[in-house]
Amino acid sequence: MELELIKSKLHESNFRLTQEREVVLTTFMNSGQMLTPAQLHECVKKEYNSVGLTTVYRLIEVLTKLGLATPFLIDGEIYYTFCSDHHHHHFVCLDCHKVKDIYECLEMTHKYDDVGTVNYHRVDLYGHCKNCERKNINVKSLEP
Repeated sequence: MELELIKSKLHESNFRLTQEREVVLTTFMNSGQMLTPAQLHECVKKEYNSVGLTTVYRLIEVLTKLGLATPFLIDGEIYYTFCSDHHHHHFVCLDCHKVKDIYECLEMTHKYDDVGTVNYHRVDLYGHCKNCERKNINVKSLEP
């Protein structure tokens, strides 16, 4: 998703994108993995030392409300990943915390007689990416 479109969505939500917030946003967009707010803050501080943790939390809150960030609860900790605003699902690697967007899905908007009408759905898959699986296989083959 392009930065200008995101800026426009933030502006429409009356959220001012300061220079500090833009640094947080671009770092988050380019991270390629889910991060806790504290982890994102550490990444941002390497480039822009004056950014506070509160700035990170505020931006993540607004992005989540706009559907541009998705929270995941992993081992009792909340991680976030940057998302496009198109309907999709996620594959989350439990080892390296990389997130892959999955755009194919079965539409589940038909009526289920026993529960009611489904208006939308969310499906997230958790496991181990191929890269981490290979690493684990190589480590196990070295063990005596």
